[in-house]
Amino acid sequence: MKVLFVNTNETSGGAARAAVRIMHGVQHGVEALAFVKYKNSQAEDVIPLSEYVPSGILYNAFDWIATKIKNRWQHYKWYPYKHTKKNLYFSDLRSTCIHGALQKLDYDIVHLHWINNRFLDIEELKKIKKPIVWTLHDSWPFTGICHLPYDCKQYGSHCGACPMLGSEKEKDLAYEVFEKKLAAYKDLDLHIVTPSRWLESCVKMSALLGRFPVHVIPNCIDTELYLPMDKIEARKSLGIEQEKRYLLFGAMQATSDKNKGFNLLLDALKNIPSANIELLVYGTNENLDSYAIPLPYRSLGYINDDRIMVLLYNVADITIVPSLSENLSNTIMESLSCGTPVVGFNLGGNRDMIDHKKNGYLVKEKDSEDLAGGIEWCMANNADGALSKNARDKVMNNYTVDIVSKQYIQLYQSLC
Repeated sequence: MKVLFVNTNETSGGAARAAVRIMHGVQHGVEALAFVKYKNSQAEDVIPLSEYVPSGILYNAFDWIATKIKNRWQHYKWYPYKHTKKNLYFSDLRSTCIHGALQKLDYDIVHLHWINNRFLDIEELKKIKKPIVWTLHDSWPFTGICHLPYDCKQYGSHCGACPMLGSEKEKDLAYEVFEKKLAAYKDLDLHIVTPSRWLESCVKMSALLGRFPVHVIPNCIDTELYLPMDKIEARKSLGIEQEKRYLLFGAMQATSDKNKGFNLLLDALKNIPSANIELLVYGTNENLDSYAIPLPYRSLGYINDDRIMVLLYNVADITIVPSLSENLSNTIMESLSCGTPVVGFNLGGNRDMIDHKKNGYLVKEKDSEDLAGGIEWCMANNADGALSKNARDKVMNNYTVDIVSKQYIQLYQSLC
């Protein structure tokens, strides 16, 4: 059996990392390759789009003209809503020509992951005549244009008069894209996978995907890489003081992406005694001085090395994930796998991983005071290492590569 994984990036971003872990896991039972827009390794099992792009002066000229036209069209479509895009996460309306790659590649099942950022046009799905498994990493596949609908539930009937666009027009851009997806999905042999039970409930109530079978299969993690280490040795490796207690916060665009909850974290830290505590921040190159962080802090920039992340999780006493929306957070899973308790809001897939006051603390939504309380509770209740042990056990019992890949292989076999 041959399975083709499709994701925009090979390794950049949470969806890419989850997809690669799953692909490597199922390779013990099926033949699996990845098709990506951006490849940044020498892996032989990853096929970049560039292999299908024609070369030559004529094509380059044509591509330049086509790109200019797409940019103009994009500007025209977004122009009525340009005032709403700041701090909101919408899909770009542009896509990339894949030159028939999905018809030329050999596979029995195509396994979609995250296909946005100007990669796969939804119309391409209609050309696939074989079973499609689609692992959802956000809500975009069943909404009009947004990846994070927050409290909006219009996707349950039909998107339009989109509150995120600030639109009162029923047949607005969200309505238009929703209709396009409705037509594209009509005749697909589509099987949805959600990593969390929360996302499963959203899919089942959605007008676009509610009629398709949905399976809950979590993401997995390499537990031989992400594992507990001696904190003293971890701190020595990173040149960090031994006597302090460390709080870890980070994500892609950690401070600029509103969804990551950095402002709520800042409010919470005002209630944390600053003595002997330091905040470690990664995932941003911003100068953090302008944020007036209430605690001593250290900015670590962007980190793309898994082994450095393992050291950071082991350096930290607590990992804080104050996101306003989460599917099944890689950060939470990685931290738990390293035996570091996690404090996060009681929402989305956080509930699947954080067992309240057993391996971390589930905070009341958007409540910075309770966030501070959760941080203090975890610091006060892990002296015997019980929270850390429970954190590691949670991962070993639910999220190992072996456990998750077996579930995917079983799904593949049911489709062929």
